[in-house]
Amino acid sequence: MRQLRRGIALSCCVLACVTIVCVARATSLQHLDTRELTLESNDIVVGQVESVRSYWNDSHTKILTDVAVRVSESFKGATGSITLTQLGGQVDGMRYDVPGCPVFRTGEQALLFVWRDSRGRAQVNGLAQGKFDLHVDASGTRTVQRTVPGFAAGDAKTLRTLPSGQVAPQLRYDDLVREIRRTLAEAKAR
Repeated sequence: MRQLRRGIALSCCVLACVTIVCVARATSLQHLDTRELTLESNDIVVGQVESVRSYWNDSHTKILTDVAVRVSESFKGATGSITLTQLGGQVDGMRYDVPGCPVFRTGEQALLFVWRDSRGRAQVNGLAQGKFDLHVDASGTRTVQRTVPGFAAGDAKTLRTLPSGQVAPQLRYDDLVREIRRTLAEAKAR
């Protein structure tokens, strides 16, 4: 009976430690509106995804994905092309997903808010908050929207997220660009 109590106590301690470690590693994400995304980004570009390549890091402990984007329009920073690096991907039959990370497909077009880490690596700002898939309808009207579940935006200025189950509207590309340009002009005037 004494061994059983010790085993239960040890199991409870292990479970408590695992719970503490899991909670400590949880990601907290701050909502960013268009103004904050614009000011906190090194690059703001529209481009087409040319390639998506996942690979192991040098120590074979993490999977990273490089996304090569051909820039067609730049509001801030990069021109020509940009390579985004993000944690996660699939290599050698192993998959590592990071909740809230944007997903990229070769050939798609997107409006991207990008920040650079201390090594200069470009990454989407605010996880999926900084990637807007770009669509052009039959009339030539361009619209944007975030496609990662839980990140769809309700309007171009506040980028408020929509309640679960609510259908995401297609935001007018021109409205989002107007907000970006207004923020950049205000920042320059200071």
